[in-house]
Amino acid sequence: MQEGMTEEGIVIEVHNGMAKVRAVRGTSCGSCASKSLCKPSSGSDTNVVIEAKNELGASVGEMVEVSMRSKTFLTASFIAYMVPLIGFFIGSFVGKAVTGSDPYAALSGILFMIIFYVGIWLYNKSALKDGKYNPVIISVKHP
Repeated sequence: MQEGMTEEGIVIEVHNGMAKVRAVRGTSCGSCASKSLCKPSSGSDTNVVIEAKNELGASVGEMVEVSMRSKTFLTASFIAYMVPLIGFFIGSFVGKAVTGSDPYAALSGILFMIIFYVGIWLYNKSALKDGKYNPVIISVKHP
């Protein structure tokens, strides 16, 4: 069994080796610092829809356990939050060094941050194709 964030839910759709799982926000969400900002694929406050790799061949209507490794989650969080911040600081230092002006340093920082966001967007497109950050169904619970 994988260590990390684990949720239980019911498979609502299966296609191309992937499954959409409707899960009730559980203990993993309760301890998350970003829970108030997170609105994954659902209009409800208590249910979320998770797209997970269906390596166990779960069928629609089955109860499953979905897991994302802690390392994967932390890596994705670092890319989403820290990389743009690093880009901002690099841009600010470059802008200050080139022009010597604080307003240009700020503008340069924002420009670099936008460039880093575009880089993350491009990386995310390839990562989604590879399924690199997708959670995985780790067990199917038969009634």
